[in-house]
Amino acid sequence: MEKEGLVKVIKERTKGRRKSIWLMRQAGRYLPEYHKVVQKSANFISLCYTPDLVEELTLQPIKRFNLDAAIIFSDILVVADALGFNVEFIKDYGPKIHPINDYLALKSKEEALDKLSPIFKAIKLVREKLQKEKALIGFAGGPWTVASYIIEGGSSKQLLQIKKMCHTDKYNFKFIMERLVDITTAYLIKKIESGADIIQLFESNAGLLTEEVFDKWIIEPTRKIVSGIRNKYPEFPIIGFPRNAGLFYTKYATQTGISAISVDYSMPISWIRNNIELPIQGNLDPYLLAYDKAGAIEQAKKIMDCFVDKPFIFNLGHGVIPDTPVEHVEELVKFINNY
Repeated sequence: MEKEGLVKVIKERTKGRRKSIWLMRQAGRYLPEYHKVVQKSANFISLCYTPDLVEELTLQPIKRFNLDAAIIFSDILVVADALGFNVEFIKDYGPKIHPINDYLALKSKEEALDKLSPIFKAIKLVREKLQKEKALIGFAGGPWTVASYIIEGGSSKQLLQIKKMCHTDKYNFKFIMERLVDITTAYLIKKIESGADIIQLFESNAGLLTEEVFDKWIIEPTRKIVSGIRNKYPEFPIIGFPRNAGLFYTKYATQTGISAISVDYSMPISWIRNNIELPIQGNLDPYLLAYDKAGAIEQAKKIMDCFVDKPFIFNLGHGVIPDTPVEHVEELVKFINNY
């Protein structure tokens, strides 16, 4: 039923076209109009809580390109901020998170949802302006990924602190993960109730984990979130993205209950086709799109040919990078729409 639900949404929102296209981070720094809007806000995190600016940013790529869905402009770390961790985005550095010494001092679900309420208002504004045939996507970070930012204090390639904590401070780590599962489920349900047509769950830090850690702290929390949403909305379409999961993509696809799976650009398309039964989203290399337009179109054709007879959403294997020329995106979207 879940797979049928997503395919139904895709068909309804794309006027019967064979394939759909939207791009992760399609509203972002590569667009000149984005920078004009950002100047209206004091900082990035406050921007995410300003409904009229979120509306404007969300609709920018829809106005410029013929994409099949708008993705509500936000960040996965708004949940951490709403729980009381005080998130900052520092230019040329990235997110910085000020730790809470006592994890019992985390905000309650009700307090966090109240802090996040401007995002729900923004979704309503976008849904009112967005064409009926276009889908609206809401998203959240997976608990492991959000927890990694909280525990590391920002971005980390090796994730040393979270890997240490999940083994040596199991009580507090379990408490954090349970709170994140609870608030993320409620947050996504509120997004659905505000007008989102599809949900995507990002586990951006799902790579470089043992199978045991992946099962316990990626698959199980995801399954709980999906189950929590489906208890209220049984057929609602949910896309999962366990970036850099490698061979674990197959068990994530089969054991979490998601409707479709987004796959990063490190995975061969032939392997994806032969090993994953769910509808696929992906997986063009965003660096190829940025720096080699002809190569990107050539690879896009291979991807489309590979999944021509499967439920498929064309996307990148990660977000659009800031260096990407607008005309490269225009040519890509034109190619997919004319495929």
